[in-house]
Amino acid sequence: MSSTKVTHSYRATHSYPGALYLLPSDDDEKARLARQHRLYKTLFGGRIIFPAISIPQNSDVLDIGTGSATWLSDCRSLLPESVQLYGIDIESKLFPAYAIKPPNTHFSVGSATSLPSYWTSKFSLVNQRLLILALTQAEWKKVVSEIYRVLKPGGYAQFVEIDSNWYSGPQTTAHVEFLSTFLEAKGLDLQCCEHIPKWMTAAGFVDVFTEEITVNIGKWAGEIGEEARDASIGALRGMKGPVMKAGGMRYVTSAEEFDAKMDAVAEEWDRTEGSHRKLKAFYGMKPMSRVR
Repeated sequence: MSSTKVTHSYRATHSYPGALYLLPSDDDEKARLARQHRLYKTLFGGRIIFPAISIPQNSDVLDIGTGSATWLSDCRSLLPESVQLYGIDIESKLFPAYAIKPPNTHFSVGSATSLPSYWTSKFSLVNQRLLILALTQAEWKKVVSEIYRVLKPGGYAQFVEIDSNWYSGPQTTAHVEFLSTFLEAKGLDLQCCEHIPKWMTAAGFVDVFTEEITVNIGKWAGEIGEEARDASIGALRGMKGPVMKAGGMRYVTSAEEFDAKMDAVAEEWDRTEGSHRKLKAFYGMKPMSRVR
């Protein structure tokens, strides 16, 4: 099957120069991200801050790739009112409306690969979640280093990412093989979960820990399985525009065929007991004095 040039109208995406992020920036994605946040919070037992720390009064907290700021919004109820909350993203379309933005929250457009120089040693906690579809290996290393720089000594960074391995049936296997090829062609790192701890250690972090949970996917796993299915398939469907703009990558020849393949994957999860992925949280501390 040859690649096919496709002309079609697709969902709105970011407009940040040079960024590779593949998912849309629209109201449907905003709603999906909110549901996904609630799902992951449930799966992690209600926790959204993973190291056992107390954020002092008048501290600063940063959320990288903040999107619609669901994580930041949830943090407000956990932290002192004097804590200033910062969100940065390559696209502002999903930011909360100015009229409903609390006075201690601040949003800016920018890349995690080059955070503002005046943020050096500013933050007590930095959160980054689900940039598996955004960063090359070289960018990952730069981002981890930048996060280390902007943390206060004694501050913590946490990363939440979904593992690249899917466990289900042949439709899923075929799509993951395609996804690996597609992302590799763009330089993105589907295996980032395997590397994050060593990147953190190389940047200077200490006390680096990993937590892992199983995300059961599909109707067979009950309500939470259906929520996990919808979050995952929603992300995969959101990649239709980039895939079709690349000519289908010898995987599909039309947007309709792409949709049909996503339908088949979701149906496979529903009927295949044991379908699952791994969700991982990594966190570590910037030492009070640099340790190498």
